[in-house]
Amino acid sequence: MKCLRERNVKAVLVLVLVALLPAAAGAQSADSILARLSAEKPAAPEPGLYSAGEGRDFVLLPWHGKYLLRFAGAAETFVLTSDPGSLGAKLLKYDTGAAALSVSVWGGVTLYAADAPGGLPATRQGDAATPAPAAITAADLKSAFDDEGNHFSYADNLGLRFMVDGALPADAGGRALLFDVLDTCQAGIERFLAAGAAARQALSHHVAQVKLEKAAKPGLALNGRTLLVRYVPADGFLGRLSSHAVAHQLGKLLAVKTAE
Repeated sequence: MKCLRERNVKAVLVLVLVALLPAAAGAQSADSILARLSAEKPAAPEPGLYSAGEGRDFVLLPWHGKYLLRFAGAAETFVLTSDPGSLGAKLLKYDTGAAALSVSVWGGVTLYAADAPGGLPATRQGDAATPAPAAITAADLKSAFDDEGNHFSYADNLGLRFMVDGALPADAGGRALLFDVLDTCQAGIERFLAAGAAARQALSHHVAQVKLEKAAKPGLALNGRTLLVRYVPADGFLGRLSSHAVAHQLGKLLAVKTAE
């Protein structure tokens, strides 16, 4: 009887060990994958033209340790910063801190959008050149300031006047940068107005004119009913707020909730 009991105990132990082997192997496999992901250096996205589906083409390029992002058919160039993401990924963010793209440890690119917060896979379509600021004459730049005011008067029934602090730049590069700041500011105000009636009412009540001025760092401020849009000429794309940041900071100034 004793021998029989011993054989039964041994058989039970063997069955328990056999049952535990797959779980142990699975745990070991998961641990090895996690270890590999931790050891891998996040891949840099390959520069070029990408597509995340119909109407979602964009150019992504490295630039001074950061990345430039421009969507097809749009004038604005976004500057993205890079932070570590989960599972060894690299997260590329707008200047508001919101996620724009993620790059997996193996180089796969995912685009994030307001209507696709879970992300859309993007595939590389080909090479692309660095976005260049638009060439603009002094006369065209002056007209652009008038046109922005007319646009908001016609499209949004807002009496906004756009101006620059001081004289218009004499050089082509300075004019191109100022036009870029103006265009980005206009897009940011439009993005702010998309928040609804509260945004429109607040802007109409608190802002009568928009003045672009050189400063030590980019930002927005209110001086009476003048919205000061500050930019740093020497810093190029980095020297001005994106349209997302304009809308976000305007929301803070006027106590209106906006999307990132």
